[in-house]
Amino acid sequence: MSATAVPSSAAEPKAVASPPKTGFAQQPGYLFGPWMDFFCLGGATLLIIPWFALLPTDWKAYGDVLIITTAVAHFINNPHFAHSYHLFYRDFGKRGFNAEYPREWRVRYLIAGVAVPLLLIGFFLWCLVTRNARALGFSVNLMFFTVGWHYVKQGYGMLMLDSVLKRRFFNEREKKVLLWNAYVVWFLSWLLANAIAYKADYWGISYYTFATPQPILTAIEVIAGLSSAAVLLMLGLKWRATRQVPPFNGLVAYTVALYLWLLYRDPVLTLIFPAMHSIQYMVVVWRYELNVQQDRSTDAKLPTMTFGLRMALFYAIAMGLGYLGFWMGPQWLAKVFPTMLEGVGSGAFLLAAWIFINVHHYFLDSVVWRKGNPETGKYLFR
Repeated sequence: MSATAVPSSAAEPKAVASPPKTGFAQQPGYLFGPWMDFFCLGGATLLIIPWFALLPTDWKAYGDVLIITTAVAHFINNPHFAHSYHLFYRDFGKRGFNAEYPREWRVRYLIAGVAVPLLLIGFFLWCLVTRNARALGFSVNLMFFTVGWHYVKQGYGMLMLDSVLKRRFFNEREKKVLLWNAYVVWFLSWLLANAIAYKADYWGISYYTFATPQPILTAIEVIAGLSSAAVLLMLGLKWRATRQVPPFNGLVAYTVALYLWLLYRDPVLTLIFPAMHSIQYMVVVWRYELNVQQDRSTDAKLPTMTFGLRMALFYAIAMGLGYLGFWMGPQWLAKVFPTMLEGVGSGAFLLAAWIFINVHHYFLDSVVWRKGNPETGKYLFR
């Protein structure tokens, strides 16, 4: 969820709403059910890695997997980004300008929804107008920086979400241990990614990394090990004090997000992990939207088919927005403004679009799923 997310952090609801009177009611303690929550929140990753390790070597061709994952992206990865736009800008006028909406949240919506995209667009226009391919290349590193942050915050948020659903809460000190461990592991993953190569290509445009002295890298690795040990110690002490098993699905989500999606360095599996991250995000979005539409359908006394069509339309909009943002839009810009690509690279608009969406997604999620959002608790917890 942003390179954040509950997906960055879940709020403890003040009151649990009555479950909707439809066939899609939320099971107590789960988003959907124990097995679906397990697989979607991260369990699928735990199954894919050993399965992949057993495959014959000639089945692991990077190019073949890249083709498959690019196709899958149209149905999973890209819609997961588009969902954040749909949820954020739906009723944006009320959230950003209606005085009845809390002032703090109006400011947050206006910053993430207006100021941030204008700044990003301004930066990319400056890169293209000044033919500054190097600055555009460095922005790829910014994208990876925020994506890693997004992964760990989403993993942390899933754990908080599951703890609320299970009514097995973490106190503030325990949350800090979990959160700071997430930060350290994320920072380590970014440093390791930068250590792989000083210069690489993304859509035909060179991007640059930052060299990290080995002593600093070793120090961060030690800190990450200690912070991970602190998490294990905290969980052990918590179990000893309460004799309650911590929210299992949430712990799986937290673990795979930090240690597998970011630190597992298999070049082929790194193509698959974004889909796992997107599924983790979408299972929360779909529960949220199901509850929203169930309330609207119940209030309007609409037939079940209309409810089903609404959910189908919700996904269809995400498919369309995803294709528009990642492919059709930048390709159209390249045809209309070909001279802006001179001295930068033919893939500049594609690169700018991908970076824009990834970075902006982080800011959108930091508002939509932020603790205290007036609508998150209302529709996510039943």
